[in-house]
Amino acid sequence: MKPLHKKREPLRKKLETIHLEEAVEQNILNAAINQLDNGETEYAVLKDIKGQFRKLALNKKLSQQGLSLYTELQRPNLDLDTALSSMSWFQ
Repeated sequence: MKPLHKKREPLRKKLETIHLEEAVEQNILNAAINQLDNGETEYAVLKDIKGQFRKLALNKKLSQQGLSLYTELQRPNLDLDTALSSMSWFQ
């Protein structure tokens, strides 16, 4: 699975290439694509995806494929994290 945090390719395109076997998990990704189409920011959409996958993981209803994706989402994104933290220095 390709890392999602590489900013070379838009999040929407990456989500389109992911196909999960579990309908619930795929529906989360489809909803995320719709959110992006409706103008939601990538940061907000990623946060939403992580939250929904976290709920599935806590309820032990996450497939192995979904767990791999969730693990990938949890990895730090140094470019984004540094940018967000440096923005807070100037507020």
